Amino acid sequence: MPNLEEMTAEERTKAEYSDINPGLEVNTDDMVVVKEHSLEAGEKIFSFIVLILGTIALKLSVDLWFSIPLRRGPRIASAAAVPVFVSALWVVMALWTVIENFKLTTPLSKIQSTGEKIIKAFQYAFPLNVLIMLAIIVAYCAALLEGVSFYIATPLFLYFSMCYLMKKDYVKNILWTAIVMAFIILVFRMLFSVVFP
Repeated sequence: MPNLEEMTAEERTKAEYSDINPGLEVNTDDMVVVKEHSLEAGEKIFSFIVLILGTIALKLSVDLWFSIPLRRGPRIASAAAVPVFVSALWVVMALWTVIENFKLTTPLSKIQSTGEKIIKAFQYAFPLNVLIMLAIIVAYCAALLEGVSFYIATPLFLYFSMCYLMKKDYVKNILWTAIVMAFIILVFRMLFSVVFP
């Protein structure tokens, strides 16, 4: 190993702090390296939701497996065995993730109130831009359900989405909307004969 005097400041830092947990704060003369939390806000709850969805998928796939006629019965070679295997693997991996995640910290770990944790996690997961885009998507779906033509609702949805997200180039967005609509019509309507609502 080279002498500490011959090393650069960065090499000295790496040599001195190579075994330190990245979750700790490291102060050196030249820099401050900080990684406060291992997970983002709401990541623990998300892993728990994935586990719940996996459990539901496992139950449905087991029901499918046992719905095979009794004369053949559930067998490993049946087609229904694949969903059982995949959903069981999903549950095992999700459970492992939940257990591992609960050992780690998030920006919400220091907050005591459950209600405040939920509000902060919701604010992190759904900032204003995401909420507005979700509202635009819901309005688009509602327009289609109410019988507005696909050829009217989709260009409006595309144009207003682009205008909101980019907040400039309003004239260019008309061109982009036309290009996307032409592509959708040519490929899906004419080539694949998809019937639009």
